[in-house]
Amino acid sequence: MSSTDQQELSPVTPIARNKERDDEPLITRRMRSVVKTLARSVVRAPHDQRRVVLIFGCQRSGTTMLQQTFLDQSWRVLILEEHDHRLVGDDPEETSWKDVPTVFRRIHRLPFEVVAAKALVESCRVSELADAAGGAKAIWMLRHYKDVARSNLKRFGTENPYQDLEPFRSGDSLDWHYRGATKKTRETVIDLLSVGLSPLDAAALFWWTRNQLYIDQQLWNEERIRILRYEHACTGPGEVVQKLSTYIGISLPERSIVKKVRAQPNAATVDDLNPEVERLCKEMWDSFVGFPEL
Repeated sequence: MSSTDQQELSPVTPIARNKERDDEPLITRRMRSVVKTLARSVVRAPHDQRRVVLIFGCQRSGTTMLQQTFLDQSWRVLILEEHDHRLVGDDPEETSWKDVPTVFRRIHRLPFEVVAAKALVESCRVSELADAAGGAKAIWMLRHYKDVARSNLKRFGTENPYQDLEPFRSGDSLDWHYRGATKKTRETVIDLLSVGLSPLDAAALFWWTRNQLYIDQQLWNEERIRILRYEHACTGPGEVVQKLSTYIGISLPERSIVKKVRAQPNAATVDDLNPEVERLCKEMWDSFVGFPEL
């Protein structure tokens, strides 16, 4: 094996803040990744049987649960988290993908039947990435806006939602938070920020901007992308495993996955939002009914 292949097969070391995801110890995830990678370096999946699954959506929508609880339980799947060096380079805080042809060249060298790569900050260019991957399947994670907003605050603090929205005010098109947004989206955010928003309002509005990318790209017309609702994954994991297996083309271990699903939806919250933020988010949430889902 060449030194390049060895580097690209080496699993990324997760940064410290990820160590308690899904209540699974860091050492367990690291050991599973190492063992899977070593096994596949010996018994490599044929090139014509390798495929890519791209994961998009708003942060805090259940993408980690999809990767670690559903997909990583299969020895036939390698997950690449958003900070993986094969996607973003050597900076452990970076999330934006490097040169796309280089990224997919690295991915296609990985000897797994399925490589599932989290591309949250690239959610503004779903079709471009799917094309570059050569027939990739894609999943857009969707979770209720109030749950996402509360999770945002709990995970990152009350200042984070304002930081997420600041690039809309400044118009920084190089910042992934704002990249791909339309003029109308920017104007809506600026108008709402000018009247004053609570941290929960700001977090919910950021959810709206991220899922607006699905609408703006008309992704319901894409045969290769499906929505996966977080709430469905929590309440019907067995059904989701079966549908996910069919969609990505390999059989996932249903029994071991289902027993690991601990997260529960909690969208029936009494938290009040700014009326205009509530209207925008509810209209968007309702608009996803009827779009292609798993």
